[in-house]
Amino acid sequence: MLFHQAASTIMTFGKYKGISIEKISFTDEGLLYLDWLRGQAVSCSVIREALDTYLEDKTISLEIAKTLGKQNGDRY
Repeated sequence: MLFHQAASTIMTFGKYKGISIEKISFTDEGLLYLDWLRGQAVSCSVIREALDTYLEDKTISLEIAKTLGKQNGDRY
């Protein structure tokens, strides 16, 4: 799956049902939700693949690290 396909994948369940992965990631809360969801047993293979592709992107990975750092009081 390509990055733009992963970004435009629509969540089919949960709190963000009907919203694209990219739009979910626009807030710290949403980004952390996606990171958390990636570690869960997601039965939908398309969502699982989209999460892996999207969150493995270098820019997105750095944003996750910054967001986690902010929660832990780190300075960026």
